[in-house]
Amino acid sequence: MTFEKFICWKLDMIRQVMNVEATQTANHLFLATHHPIAMYRQDSIKALSKSEYNESQFLHDFLAEKDFAFVPVLGESGTGKSHLIRWLQANIKSTDKRKVLLIPRIGTNLKDIIEKILNVAEFEVDKLDEYRKRLNQSSRTFTDKGAREQLLNNLAFQVGVNGQHTRAKLADEETQEHLIEKLPALLYDDFFREHLLRDGKIIHRLVIHTLGYQYTIEDINERREFSVEDLPLNFQDVKKAGEKAKEFYWFLTGNEDIQKQTVTWLNSHLDEAITQVLNFGREDLQQLMREVRETLAEKNIELVLLIEDFAKLQGIDREVLEAVLAKPQQGDNKPLCAMRTALACTTGYFKNLIDTVQQRVTFSVNLNIDTIGEQSLITQNDIQVFVARYLNAVRLEEREIENWANSQNRDELLSACSECEHSQACHTGFGHVQGMGLYPFNSKALVQMFSRVNPGEFNPRILIRDVLKHTLENSIDDIKNGTFPSVTLGKYFGNMKLSTTVKLDIQSKDPQNSKRREVFLDLWDDSNELCNLSPEVHTAFNLPLLDVKTKPKEIPPVIPENRRVPPRVVEPSGDYQIDTSLQEKLEELNSWNNQGQLSDTLAQHIRQLLFPAIIEKIEWDTEMLLKGSFIGSGGKLLKQENLIFHNPKKLKRTRYSGIIVSLPLNPDDDKEFTETVYVIQGILKYNKFGNWKFENGDRYFRMYAKYLERWSQYVIEKIRLYPRESGEPWNPVPAAVELLAISATMAGYPTNTLENLINSLFIDLDKNDDTTRASSWKKLFDTFTLKRNREALLDIVKSRIACTKGSNSTFQIIDAIQIIEPLEKVRKTWQPQQQIPEDVSDKFPELQKVRQQVDEFLEKAIQEEYERNLNKYQDFISDLGEDVKKNDVIKAINSALENAQDAAVFRGRKSYDEMIQILNQFRNGTAISKYLEISKQAQIEKNDSESNSGKILQYLSKDYQKLSKVIIDSQEFLDNTNNFLDASILEAKSRIAELEKSEGATVESSFQEICEGLANLRNLMNEIKGDTKCS
Repeated sequence: MTFEKFICWKLDMIRQVMNVEATQTANHLFLATHHPIAMYRQDSIKALSKSEYNESQFLHDFLAEKDFAFVPVLGESGTGKSHLIRWLQANIKSTDKRKVLLIPRIGTNLKDIIEKILNVAEFEVDKLDEYRKRLNQSSRTFTDKGAREQLLNNLAFQVGVNGQHTRAKLADEETQEHLIEKLPALLYDDFFREHLLRDGKIIHRLVIHTLGYQYTIEDINERREFSVEDLPLNFQDVKKAGEKAKEFYWFLTGNEDIQKQTVTWLNSHLDEAITQVLNFGREDLQQLMREVRETLAEKNIELVLLIEDFAKLQGIDREVLEAVLAKPQQGDNKPLCAMRTALACTTGYFKNLIDTVQQRVTFSVNLNIDTIGEQSLITQNDIQVFVARYLNAVRLEEREIENWANSQNRDELLSACSECEHSQACHTGFGHVQGMGLYPFNSKALVQMFSRVNPGEFNPRILIRDVLKHTLENSIDDIKNGTFPSVTLGKYFGNMKLSTTVKLDIQSKDPQNSKRREVFLDLWDDSNELCNLSPEVHTAFNLPLLDVKTKPKEIPPVIPENRRVPPRVVEPSGDYQIDTSLQEKLEELNSWNNQGQLSDTLAQHIRQLLFPAIIEKIEWDTEMLLKGSFIGSGGKLLKQENLIFHNPKKLKRTRYSGIIVSLPLNPDDDKEFTETVYVIQGILKYNKFGNWKFENGDRYFRMYAKYLERWSQYVIEKIRLYPRESGEPWNPVPAAVELLAISATMAGYPTNTLENLINSLFIDLDKNDDTTRASSWKKLFDTFTLKRNREALLDIVKSRIACTKGSNSTFQIIDAIQIIEPLEKVRKTWQPQQQIPEDVSDKFPELQKVRQQVDEFLEKAIQEEYERNLNKYQDFISDLGEDVKKNDVIKAINSALENAQDAAVFRGRKSYDEMIQILNQFRNGTAISKYLEISKQAQIEKNDSESNSGKILQYLSKDYQKLSKVIIDSQEFLDNTNNFLDASILEAKSRIAELEKSEGATVESSFQEICEGLANLRNLMNEIKGDTKCS
């Protein structure tokens, strides 16, 4: 096999390892790709002098301070600030005397941050519960929309007469007083609130920051706050606003200085408004932070606070700063715990904090790297080492990296190239770093590509995202097809530097591949001449060698400089001594392995350690399962108490609720029993020592990883086929799907195609649809629309077929395969096909109840509704005939109206103009033909002895709202028309009787004219009503 068209990287690993814009990289991937970051140190925030610095020195200096350290890590976006903070966290372990708290920059909000602080507080249970109750109240109380409303309300209150203005003071006191008096009116006004509360506006962004989740990196160079652009200026229809709001609006729009001062006033009160949404005021936060440090001090525990992005703390940042900047010794007050803080912050954001922190900064670290004197801190060797680690990570299986990261002796990660048959050719042509190949790049390609997407200071995020990730993701098909490097790749990097002469030479020597060769020489070489590179490179890229000079083959391997070798992990001191308590547990497990008993106390201890690990091992989104639907109390399938251990001599519970995981899974298999006990002993040792570096720890870990995978897969299988007491599997999804499908059909949703039917399962049902239905129909439909029942049916389906993102409850993808088969079955008859076993009915009470109602009422509902519809149909055709010709009816009525009006005998409850309007409505809006067609089809199906009621159900539901309107409109038309006819005929007869009593030629003539007109009217009426002639 030749080194040609070869792909050695994994697309899924690229997205995990190199997705620098989203998700917190897993710890093992972080360690696999970590490369020491270049940096410099400043001993004073405002000092101009700076000195070259490295990670090892930073770690040492940070921990060397006696009881206090405050170190800001500064740099522009993408320079690696958060990476450095996370590296500190990986190298400073929590011990009995040290708590390490990391505040991540992705997937967290202010509520989470306070929760994390509470988790390290060592509070008494009552106090901890009190704080948590208040904190959780904010997230349970507010929807996203409600939180926006509350934040704006809080802000309106704070800027007004009753707000706290301790941090706010404008230079112009008169303007300040005016804002205090008038600004709240605009913030409370419904017209202006609509603008302020829109998606993407500052209030929405602050709510996401406070209670929501941001799963992509935000480059925050300044505080999230109001700008002039956020103010409601240049509005149309301002007259819709209230008087006080309009008054302030006109004051605001006419003065740019007032606009700026309004923004300043709003921003100075944002923190108070945000903390109120959290149900924590400023004083509460200050008290919390103080009590945390006092409590830890009482236990002689130091706190290490590592913040990946200080902008994540906006709203509580000043309170946190105040707490962490306080020295441990507090004079007459209670002492505070030793405190070490390292926080990452963009240079721009940090400017606002300099005056607050400059006197307390131990030193600062700056990652805005250019040069120190004449020497650059970033060399090309550094970049190649950095790149090689990422390339190696995307070539390995994730399981290999994870095992390495958790191994007892974590030396350098194995190179994926070590077992590759092409490694010699690849490394010769493309180069390597410590055996990790640079393919499909070489050293010059890295320089050329990076310089074109990042011409400024070194930015590792751009290198990863715009060079490595982009090239690897978009090159796979081109390499396989022998068309790499492509013209598209050349356009992406742009700024081609080849001279015209070289391009002409390429076109002359290689017209077939000229464009590709241009890209190849422009990026993979820097000589600006037509030449061959190493033959191995040409083979890999399917580019033929030309009759031109060839550059030297060998690219020497890059050796990382020793000055930046990562220091060893800082571990707690002490030997791995097994104390009496642990030894007793290990011996009891040995006894259990030898057919002894496992005590309830030890079983509970193991359960508490093992159950969370099994749950976390499951890839819920990948498995299309909603985690929250299965775990916890309140009838959930997975509960910690249901993790049990084989004890044949002990009495078992007679009934179980939910999924039971009994270990070992196969207790009769001696080998599995022994390995299960071995795994549990390893877990107990890990829990004692906090790592796997105890004796034989690597072996324990391998066994643990093997069984954790097996147990998690067992749980997944049991979820998919819910266990019954009989032991036979049963899946509730088909039973729920068919009931949802029947409800959607009754609601009249389109179910003519499988796609429509699938969509209809998840659409809300409109209860107003059944207002005129038969009683049994309404009763059954009420059962379907009852919130508890519908949510339960949907939860059964969604929890087993849907995939979400993070903590967002909205599902993004469904596994349609699970629902297609039951849908195909039920749509044939619209009758339930699935049997619900009696022994699971109490597990799914709503499913059972809805099914009972369907079995009891569906046939009856169809029959009653059919009869109701038939009666309506018969009433309809009795007035208009079975073969209704709508245009003829309209023409006849129109003529009757005109003749009656001409004869001056028009009478009725409606005026002539109103009758004309009713006639036009009947002409334009009443779909009689469709109603008759559907009604006739339903009768045909009813009379067909081989037909089933399911087909009738479809006809009774099809376009029900529209067809109901046909009946109502037609009935109104007929009622008013009949009234007009009856009243007009009566009037005509009365007039004729009067004329018959009169005498004279004129009277005789009038009598004759009216008689002729009434005769015509009578004939037209007879066409509709069949009345007798008037005489």
